[in-house]
Amino acid sequence: METQPLRDGPGRAWRLASRALIALCLLALLLAAAWYALRRAYPPERLAAMLAESVSAATGRAFRIDGDLTLHLLPNVTIAANDVALANAEWGAEPDMLRARHVGFDISLRDLLSGTVRIQSVDIEGAELRLESDGAGRYNWRMAPSGGGSTGRAAPRITLDRLQATDTRISYRQGREGTRLELEIESLVAAAADEHSQLNARLALQSQRWTLNGQTGPLDALLAGTATWPLDLRASTDGASAALKGSMGTGPHAGSLDAEVSLKVDEAKALALLGEAAALVPLPLDWHTTLVHSPGQWRADAMQLSLAGQRLTGSATLRAGAGAPLKFEASLAAAAWRVEHLPALSAIQVRVAFEPGRLQFDPLSFAIAGGQARGQVHVALRPDAAPRVDLQLSARSMAVDALEDAQGGNRYFKGGRANLDARLAMTGRTPWALAGTATGEALLTARDVGLTGRAASLDRKLVARLIDALIPTGQPRENLAVQCAVVRLPLRDGVAAIDRSIAIETRQIAVSASGEINLARRTLSLAFRPQVKRGLDLNPGSLVELMLLQGPLEAPELSVNPRGAARQAANVGVAAATGGISLLAPMLRSAAGEASACSQAEHKGTATPSKTGKQEPERRLLPWPKAR
Repeated sequence: METQPLRDGPGRAWRLASRALIALCLLALLLAAAWYALRRAYPPERLAAMLAESVSAATGRAFRIDGDLTLHLLPNVTIAANDVALANAEWGAEPDMLRARHVGFDISLRDLLSGTVRIQSVDIEGAELRLESDGAGRYNWRMAPSGGGSTGRAAPRITLDRLQATDTRISYRQGREGTRLELEIESLVAAAADEHSQLNARLALQSQRWTLNGQTGPLDALLAGTATWPLDLRASTDGASAALKGSMGTGPHAGSLDAEVSLKVDEAKALALLGEAAALVPLPLDWHTTLVHSPGQWRADAMQLSLAGQRLTGSATLRAGAGAPLKFEASLAAAAWRVEHLPALSAIQVRVAFEPGRLQFDPLSFAIAGGQARGQVHVALRPDAAPRVDLQLSARSMAVDALEDAQGGNRYFKGGRANLDARLAMTGRTPWALAGTATGEALLTARDVGLTGRAASLDRKLVARLIDALIPTGQPRENLAVQCAVVRLPLRDGVAAIDRSIAIETRQIAVSASGEINLARRTLSLAFRPQVKRGLDLNPGSLVELMLLQGPLEAPELSVNPRGAARQAANVGVAAATGGISLLAPMLRSAAGEASACSQAEHKGTATPSKTGKQEPERRLLPWPKAR
């Protein structure tokens, strides 16, 4: 009895092993049968058709797998397809909205057997996504689910957990004739996480590379057509960064956007897409706004823009509808703004309007040098010619010493107020080209300006040097004051013929000028002759007889008391159109019985009383109302 277990032990172990082997064989047969049944029930063609039916039902667009397809059933259904396509909208410029060289699907088998298409991952290579609008508020990514397949049964629910794309291009075109914008996706991964999706991507826009990361709404919500799909994204490239936080619409709500947007640019290379215009943008740039998009319109509300530390606020609207021209409008304001060689501008208000062929700043107002300026600028933009600029500007009560401080150098004037009126039409692409074609009139007047000291011989302030040369020597400086100064420039094609339309008066003397200022050639030739005012104890012999100012505008030369002054004045070339020395004759006459030099200069060429005693209407140089 003690040896029985020894004899039964090997047999019992064999029986157990046999039973286990049989069980394994049965399990293998069952698995093989299940695999065979699944293969029979879900061949690649049927799975492809089910997937195409689900996507087509969810999007309302035909979904096709035109190339080879491979299938693995365990542990999940894995489908690899080549030449995948999603049809475009009926009105689209091309038949397919999406084409991909290769797409891999990993589908949950358990969910598929229960009637739900749960795509655990989609891997896309070599895709091209064509986004477009017809310009009438329709977008090809606005999809309408069909609600069922061809069998009349409800389409199975489809969800997406993860999307990965490489070597993909996205293009966008506004209307059939619009310019196509293209974005290359080097890599993109979007993965579901709780109630949102995490997004990371590397993008290329022409030669500029960006990184993009952040959160979006659930991926499957893209197919559900939700009205608000949340976005919280950040992008960066060398020298720039951007952020967007808000929501966009999907499905039937596609095209809508409501988001807070910010853009920071520190280096000009980040604006390479603007071409040569990038060099004109003051940096650093900092822009914040609430961006709202609805069919045919972009709107930027609560906009804050900083350029090189100078700030603008306001709002802007861009409209682009089918068959209608592009229109841009903006209302901007700035508390202060600095412009080189000008006093600080403040309280700036401007309305900007643009449409093809036309740009205008109307109305425009700002405070300058303690005074107030108002005006308008209209620009005609012609594709085959330089822009034409129509300018009207009126500035009142500007402080002369503030205008002088903006030029730098020694202080020469104190007190006094100046007014400026300009109505000009110009054509050109640069400031000097515009000046060289200017036609119209500019008038600058100043009154009650005190003189604080003598001008240095090399001082760049030409007016100060001119006054020093003209006033009698030995006069106490503290007793001298410019009662009035007038510069009226009647311009025609950049040339101003001066016939006593430039004048300066102190208590002792009156000075008028005649000659020519040529902005096209950047030269001037002027002759000045002072006269003693009647009733003042001043020896006319202490005055210069004649002074010539001629040469380039940047550095003209003064010539005081030249010999043969009358002969030289006739030869300076300033009166070619009016007979040389005859142009100087009014200055050489006695001023008895005539209006003051400033009055003559200021009102020369303006409306004069008619024979009936009524004032003739003022002739408008530009077809706008006079600025107030």
